[in-house]
Amino acid sequence: MSERNVERHRRFVEAFNTRDVEAFLAYCDPKIEFHSTFSTVGGAVYHGHDQVRRLFRHIEDAWGNDFCVEPEAFFARGEYTVVVDVMHGRGYHSRAEVDLPAAQVVRWRDGLVVWHQSYIHKEDAFTYLGTTEDALEPIAP
Repeated sequence: MSERNVERHRRFVEAFNTRDVEAFLAYCDPKIEFHSTFSTVGGAVYHGHDQVRRLFRHIEDAWGNDFCVEPEAFFARGEYTVVVDVMHGRGYHSRAEVDLPAAQVVRWRDGLVVWHQSYIHKEDAFTYLGTTEDALEPIAP
């Protein structure tokens, strides 16, 4: 199951990067809880499909079309997957370019994302899972 979830996570990231909201939502449980550190100043929590659509609008407002996730490695642990990545973007208003190392933790149930949390420090993602990056086998992006 974890290999299938990693493949789903890859496609989830691809849908995000192409801003294909409907493809993205196809991986989301209707009651998803999505914690984003990067959509607004101070971050935000989005509940359900309608609010995830709002997440995409917030990202566009903050970053325009110049924001994407570049996976470096995936990890699987039980019902969770982790992607360690670099987020590339250019502020929509400031035009400041950023390359932010980050990590995203996703919890899966019945092939759908029920919970998502982004982390600025990848160590925090592994701490949440009660492990370390070194203790898990990386899976190529």
